[in-house]
Amino acid sequence: MRTVVLAYHEIGAKALEATIRNGMEVVAVFTHRDDPKEGSWFASVARVAAEHGIPVFAPDRLDHPLWIEKIAAMKPELLLSFHYRNMVGAKVRELFPAGCLNLHSALLPRYRGRCPINWVLVKGEAETGVTVHHMVDKADAGDIVGQRRVEIHAEDDAWSLTKRVAAASAELLAEVLPQVKAGKAPRTPQDESKATVMGRRTPEDGRIDWNRPAEEIRNLVRAVAHPWPGAFTHAGARKVMVWRTRVAAGTGRPGEILSSDPLTVACGTGALEIVEGQGTDGVWATGAQLAKELNLLPRMLLGGAAAKADRTRTTKVLILGVNGFIGSHLSERILKDESYEVYGMDLHKDNLGALVDHPRFHFVEGDISINREWVEFHVRKCDVVLPLVAIATPIEYVRNPLRVFELDFEENLRVVRDCVRYGKRLVFPSTSEVYGMCTDERFDEDASPCVTGPIHRQRWIYSTSKQLLDRVIWAYGAQRGLKFSLFRPFNWIGPRLDSLDSARIGSSRAITQLILNLVEGTPILLVDGGKQRRCFTDVDEGIEALWRVVANEGGAAEGGIFNIGNPDNEASIEELAQMVVDAFERHPLRPFYPPFAGFQVIESARYYGNGYEDVQHRRPSIRNAQRSLGWTPAITTRESVERTVDWFLRQHARDNGFTAEGGARALRGRAPAGTP
Repeated sequence: MRTVVLAYHEIGAKALEATIRNGMEVVAVFTHRDDPKEGSWFASVARVAAEHGIPVFAPDRLDHPLWIEKIAAMKPELLLSFHYRNMVGAKVRELFPAGCLNLHSALLPRYRGRCPINWVLVKGEAETGVTVHHMVDKADAGDIVGQRRVEIHAEDDAWSLTKRVAAASAELLAEVLPQVKAGKAPRTPQDESKATVMGRRTPEDGRIDWNRPAEEIRNLVRAVAHPWPGAFTHAGARKVMVWRTRVAAGTGRPGEILSSDPLTVACGTGALEIVEGQGTDGVWATGAQLAKELNLLPRMLLGGAAAKADRTRTTKVLILGVNGFIGSHLSERILKDESYEVYGMDLHKDNLGALVDHPRFHFVEGDISINREWVEFHVRKCDVVLPLVAIATPIEYVRNPLRVFELDFEENLRVVRDCVRYGKRLVFPSTSEVYGMCTDERFDEDASPCVTGPIHRQRWIYSTSKQLLDRVIWAYGAQRGLKFSLFRPFNWIGPRLDSLDSARIGSSRAITQLILNLVEGTPILLVDGGKQRRCFTDVDEGIEALWRVVANEGGAAEGGIFNIGNPDNEASIEELAQMVVDAFERHPLRPFYPPFAGFQVIESARYYGNGYEDVQHRRPSIRNAQRSLGWTPAITTRESVERTVDWFLRQHARDNGFTAEGGARALRGRAPAGTP
């Protein structure tokens, strides 16, 4: 069977050898270029392929039209992927009539995502395994072909477990590949209710928190032990690598040294002996020798405040439009990391709540079109810049097209140029609407065309402004070295989305208008029947992806375009409206509001004006976010709607002096509706 193999790392090399050994005709191997920062401790897939006379390629993008053409010319039948780091899109998968299989180093559906071998050790699991499964659009979610269990020994670290998982992978392939060749391979759907998804790990994740139980810290140490980056703590300003530990007896303040020989440290629960480690001189030593060389004495503290010494400065993030839906949520997420501070500007601060009093949050009331000197000064002062100021509602597109262009393009272009001038990193909010009237089933960040309607449809001026600015930013990156990332949010919903007051003037998102109709007892207006389909994304998940873009660990987001949406949450506006009504009818505050006035279909021209036009679907590919950020959303639209409706109703109740408790009593018939 003519087979193309995608492979990398130790398990990839062993699996490739097993594939060849089991008689598959491997016509090409695709791998990654070796990263000097990772060292050369793992087996080389390229070398294995070369030793067997198999052509080897390492493209940046497997789904580039040139590579799709080359793969098609190979007339392949089967695709096998072994620890290849990139998602394989539908355009590539379509080239393989016998199917596309992936080898994942965990017992799916648990531990989907990145670094499964490290994660099972972090979590203290007693067993793991390997799974061969069919590839689908969602990472590690396809039907299972076969599995093999691997016991995790008490003394296993990431490297010893990797070697045994590699051996189990070869054994599993020896069982599965003959079945695949014969067309008799089993196929078992995964149980989504048992699925867990793990994110990428970075060297910073090896920081030891001595407040955790001793066994938990021991698990962290073995999960990242050499040749991985390692666990670490601090003795004063000195970084101490911790390579091997064992649980010991003793109690004390977390991080307190209880003994120098053996070097024993108190944890949140129990104590831990540092068996092997490295100090500032880089020499590998026993814990006792380490204590002697670093003068670590009983009652001294490791970690804690000393860990801050490793952070020589905070990363300053400038958010223009910080009071908005994305800005306020993102600020909260950023400030959870003590190494960041936020500088924000907006016309108001009513959406910021307690943020305004946060010691690492600095707010000024202003307008980017007026306070230009302040903006330029803070672009120069900060490290990362997010210009979130924009007019992004259909009524504004149609009624104030020049104002939309001036703010969305001209004013934001000034900020872009300031970032170029001062060498600052730019994280720019594009929009799902840049795809316009694109006919692709899924909007691809790198390949889908951006298509707008005719010139007299003023609704497209927003999309066109964003498209052009995206291209200007890309050109600045290519020609002037601008560091940037573009993100395109797809219909984010959640608490603090808008206000019901804003909905009154037609400047809100669709769900806010729907909730206002229910609160006021007016019919829900379904523009053009509400048949337009969208992919709704919970704001918490969207913000987590955006945070990873901002943090840019290891440069993973540099120069990338990221669709941030949930392709599995596709629903029409009509279906969304029904979800909102269902959540509203079940809510404890429901008795305080008028009867549901029903649905009413209205033409878009009558609602928005003659310059309006819309696309019927807007479904994203999120390959870049999955591949580079380790991000895959999981929250359903219905869950997000429940949270959004609850937040709006509680805000409205607070403003009008009634409570959920009163509503609940009314529902039980113990008080009349409307009783506070």
